[in-house]
Amino acid sequence: MGLFGFGKSPKRIQGSIGFFGLEDWWLTAFSDDERRYIQKTFQPLGSSGDSLTSGVISETTQNVVGLLGALAGWFGKPEDRHIAHKILDKAAELSRGARVLDVHFLYSQMIETYYKDRNKPEYMDRAVEACRRQIALARGAARALKAEWGDSPLPGHRGYEQLAIILEKERRFQDAIALSRQAESQGWAGDWARRVERCEKKLAKTG
Repeated sequence: MGLFGFGKSPKRIQGSIGFFGLEDWWLTAFSDDERRYIQKTFQPLGSSGDSLTSGVISETTQNVVGLLGALAGWFGKPEDRHIAHKILDKAAELSRGARVLDVHFLYSQMIETYYKDRNKPEYMDRAVEACRRQIALARGAARALKAEWGDSPLPGHRGYEQLAIILEKERRFQDAIALSRQAESQGWAGDWARRVERCEKKLAKTG
């Protein structure tokens, strides 16, 4: 309510946080020091961390899942990852119904972030789950990328790559071979044939 109960109160926060309706989360998920640190650290090309909470945005080509996924990527240092985890948790909460490519890239950021803390069982489990969820979207993501990029070849796929590495390290060679062949059949870039050959040799030694 405005003065004497008329009109609407102005938004407490503007910028991207205000535009996407993230004010309450921003103020409750982080301390004052953390918010200042996030804005100091986040320096996207052609902008600054101030854009998170300052300036009036009337429209944008970005969406909230893309914003949060990109924001989390700035906090990959060991002392910063607790911030990235909070951001990714919020992004996951808001990802239902989002475009397949936005969710695809969000899972990629999750995998990168969580795997850095793989010495902690909770985050190793989260990394594997993010891999599997990204892989489940792979065919849809491939179609979306081809629709945007035309005849350009598909890029690498972090979920396939990271899970294949994990399976090979766990000596689950059959699973790593099957996963690599699946990724290759879908057209994702990667050294799949060499991984299959290596895992087949290791599998033969175990027999």
